[in-house]
Amino acid sequence: MPPESLESGIYWKLMHTFNFNLEANLPTYFSSLVLMGNAGLLFLIGRCWKREGKKYWKWMGLAVIFFILSIDEMIKIHDHFRSPMEKFLGTSGILYYAWIIPYGIVTVILGVVYFKFFMALPKRILSLFVLSAILFISGAIGLEAIGGMYDEQYGQDNITYYILYTVEELLEMFGSIIFLYSLIMYLNIEYPHLKIKFGKNELEANS
Repeated sequence: MPPESLESGIYWKLMHTFNFNLEANLPTYFSSLVLMGNAGLLFLIGRCWKREGKKYWKWMGLAVIFFILSIDEMIKIHDHFRSPMEKFLGTSGILYYAWIIPYGIVTVILGVVYFKFFMALPKRILSLFVLSAILFISGAIGLEAIGGMYDEQYGQDNITYYILYTVEELLEMFGSIIFLYSLIMYLNIEYPHLKIKFGKNELEANS
């Protein structure tokens, strides 16, 4: 048997590497990279629309949103707002993690703004968009709210809370991956002969 200190050291290293609720580890890097990949593909689609003379700003808007989500996933920006917002708003229960209030409002606004835009997409792509959104929002807001309520009553140092935040992060990951797949599919359908050229100062996309 290895010394207890060695076992403890290995345990904490493994926990830090794979724990879904910590920063700067494998799950965080993976989620952030997938979100950044989504931002890149959204930007590329926007450039294609721009070259065709279409209204492309909504694709670019989504690219910016996913870029911000990627950064947020990496450094947990929303966690830094949590305590001040909880004190200011005095939230409890399902709204104990007060940051989900502005995030929820922004999500609803985006749903309204993008509704017609999404409805005009090919049905298969739309179905994947909806599925990815349901999974991501269920984790990022739904389970986060449940986890906050549980945290308020029982704290974070228990198996139930570990399960909640792990499932939450997995839902976000699956949502992001499905969205990435849907964007690749959209490019394959709409721009099957797409070629990307890197100029001196800009990216050119030709179909």
